[in-house]
Amino acid sequence: MDTPKIDKRFWFKHKGCEGKHYLIGNPHTFPGRILAWCPIKKIDFCVSKAEMDEISESAQYWLEGFLAGNQPYPPLDDNGDLDFESPEYKNWLLEIKEFRKTGDWK
Repeated sequence: MDTPKIDKRFWFKHKGCEGKHYLIGNPHTFPGRILAWCPIKKIDFCVSKAEMDEISESAQYWLEGFLAGNQPYPPLDDNGDLDFESPEYKNWLLEIKEFRKTGDWK
């Protein structure tokens, strides 16, 4: 792959690889997965927030927005409506809280 256009403000350090890596977008694979660039290996790869050690302030804000917009829709009842009192919805709220911390959707 050719080197993508990267914004050096959106860096993070990946667990298991040296140096700074850069957020470049949505890989459209699984909820919470992020497309990133490794300048050492000159490859793009998919990563979750849980795989990041150190994150720039700009990347942190980018990640918060990305994960908020990437979270799965809440469960609907048999009529296609949200039931805010259902156990499924309450469980979804807990899962979303964890998703925002890790980027991993269970």
